[in-house]
Amino acid sequence: MGERVDVPTGLPVDGSRAAIMLRKVVAHFRSTGSVDISLRQLAAEIGTSHRMLQYYFGGRENLLSVVMLQLSKEYIAHFDGNRPVSRAATMQAAWDRFLDPSNRLQTQILFALASASAEKPDREVPGLTSDLDAFAAALGTFGRAEGLDPERADHEARTIVSSLLGLYLDFFVIKDIDRIGASFRTLKSWVERSTADAAR
Repeated sequence: MGERVDVPTGLPVDGSRAAIMLRKVVAHFRSTGSVDISLRQLAAEIGTSHRMLQYYFGGRENLLSVVMLQLSKEYIAHFDGNRPVSRAATMQAAWDRFLDPSNRLQTQILFALASASAEKPDREVPGLTSDLDAFAAALGTFGRAEGLDPERADHEARTIVSSLLGLYLDFFVIKDIDRIGASFRTLKSWVERSTADAAR
């Protein structure tokens, strides 16, 4: 029948039936600009059955998790060897991506998965967890390279991730980009001061 996706560990193998379905799912989400759809409706839209989507991806949240992993992979690939190498640059790249209107799909998935997790706290959302953990790990690595001791680097990394998530939510609640942008610049300045202090 083909290779199922092990959601916590990654994406389907290129060329597999699951990878082909995933490509169709991502294309559909991009064309409609929304992830607010049931598995049954989505399956009909992409020309398969909801049972096939369930077989390869599990439930709706698992499918969104895999889509999140795919979008993150594409995001990393777009740097083409010029990935950010500092905490401040990494934050700026993440912020710029969040503000990019063509990236609303990943933002919708972020909040859909966070909402699913809030509704059922025991529910695992591996795509979201994996993404946030990878982001925090990169920030922690950069923090250590900038002179912070490992524990402080990891604590500050988690603080940055949590603060950015709060700013993302604030963006949709208060809809005042100037105020939110000022808060982002304050957060980034705090990180730059922390880096400067560690270098002394």
